Amino acid sequence: MAAITIKKDYLEILNSLGCADTAVEDAIRKYLIDKCVGRIEKSKREIEEFERKYDCNYAEFITKVSIEDGLKAIEKKSPNWEEDMIGWEYWEKELEEWKMRLEDILIKS
Repeated sequence: MAAITIKKDYLEILNSLGCADTAVEDAIRKYLIDKCVGRIEKSKREIEEFERKYDCNYAEFITKVSIEDGLKAIEKKSPNWEEDMIGWEYWEKELEEWKMRLEDILIKS
């Protein structure tokens, strides 16, 4: 376990309220949950932009670019579709990673 430094005044107040260790652990847990939720929401917003632009989800997009007629339609909509695909894939992975991290925090506590 790592050590952290807490201002003496804060520690005195925490101790007067009960167990300082528990309060710090709870505060860190809440902070991590908030940060994970923030990353999940950001990922979802980025993904929604791609879904609106291409009028499909990521799996459907990949299917479309794998088929000649679908690829032509995508290229007509956006000549930079390959850059979008890379970005979209990134945000899909980010979403899954942060969901797993949040789930891990929630399950372990």
